[in-house]
Amino acid sequence: MKNLLYIFLVFGILFSSCEEETDDPFNPTSSFSCKIEGVQLSDSSPLGRIDTVTTINGQLNPYFGALEISATSNLLGARVMNTVSLTINDFSSVTENTPILLGSSGSGQVWQGANIFVTDITNLDTLIFSKITANKVSGTFSFDALHEDPNNSTEVEVTEGSFTDVSY
Repeated sequence: MKNLLYIFLVFGILFSSCEEETDDPFNPTSSFSCKIEGVQLSDSSPLGRIDTVTTINGQLNPYFGALEISATSNLLGARVMNTVSLTINDFSSVTENTPILLGSSGSGQVWQGANIFVTDITNLDTLIFSKITANKVSGTFSFDALHEDPNNSTEVEVTEGSFTDVSY
């Protein structure tokens, strides 16, 4: 009987010493960073979501299952919030380590206060997913974006972009 008690004690110690791997919602591991015109933007809790809406601005959306990743932060010395948004249409067909062009209108966006800058089809801006799992993505990106007002020729350059373990 004592031997049986010792066996259960040993098994109890062994199983209790194993650490279970779980995501801790109070200690996020995701990150998003890039430089906008050379100034660092960092967000330790970027947002990711799958857009399953069938219409955009009242028009039929031909890209079901678009992934949108966005991050918001004050730039150093800036008085307004800056948001960078990436939209990857038809996300279900995307594979790891394959460059994706962000050139379709609005696939890459920078919001600086009331000013919105968007990618257009003339630029060969890219995004590459280095990791795609059932609920998280990681990757790198860079793009140039033009002011959305056609009468304003201002352009912003987004470089050194990366995101890690963004949940969607």
